Amino acid sequence: MGATTFGASAAAQPPLANGTDSGRTTFIDGASIEPERLAEWERRRADSAAARLSAHYLDLAGDELSAPISPAALAADDIDSARTALAQARASIGADGLRRMLAAEVATSDAVTRAALAASGNRWAVSAAEIVSGRGSSEGFADWFTREREADDRPVWTGACPDHYLIETGADGRQEVYEVTGGAVLVSRFFVDYTDRDRVPVPADPDYPLAIAGTAWLAGGELIGGVRHQLRAEPGGGFRAKLGVAFPAAVPARNISEHQWHLAVEFGNWITVYLNSLG
Repeated sequence: MGATTFGASAAAQPPLANGTDSGRTTFIDGASIEPERLAEWERRRADSAAARLSAHYLDLAGDELSAPISPAALAADDIDSARTALAQARASIGADGLRRMLAAEVATSDAVTRAALAASGNRWAVSAAEIVSGRGSSEGFADWFTREREADDRPVWTGACPDHYLIETGADGRQEVYEVTGGAVLVSRFFVDYTDRDRVPVPADPDYPLAIAGTAWLAGGELIGGVRHQLRAEPGGGFRAKLGVAFPAAVPARNISEHQWHLAVEFGNWITVYLNSLG
């Protein structure tokens, strides 16, 4: 569909994190968030991702000189170059390499998630953020999101946030996701089923007629939460996105609040790619 991606080929026109230049405003807990703060969060997470990829690569290959990325290679004030460097590193390692690289970490994360699920007693905590765009439409963004998911446009999915390591749409239509959620210290692996909307533990808001929703599962079949990203038209034009992700209630509150920033950054970048596709 010709959408701008986040890889090296898109370095000349990187996505914006937020701000008036794109006619977009981001809210966390009702407060407007300055673009600089979102960029600072993304830049900090890029350092963490570079360190993880470098360390895991060294463990796997034993060759520090051939590691595809290092935190030292990322300029502190250059988020665009950081995005490109991470995209190149992920492409260099490849999907299968990333799975092998992160397998041990994911096994530990699965155990932690199961413990949190057991302690939660079927209760959920929702991490939320809102984005208002002065351009585009709720229908247009929902359609774009679905097309990109069905097309398995991996650079768009992984490039939207440094905490994304691999996002892949399988033959069954589910998205396989390797990411660091919120304030977690480990990469988790889960599957999002967008055909299963009835069991999503994020409340539906009747003021939002459109939603991108699905349940989240561990590979072992445990329901661990879900997403409900709700959309509506704004009276003056454009649209509002009310973003929500449900976690087991026993997940620490810091993780829930930190994931608000994850949501704000990834959806801010996805909305930018959608708007760029409009011309």
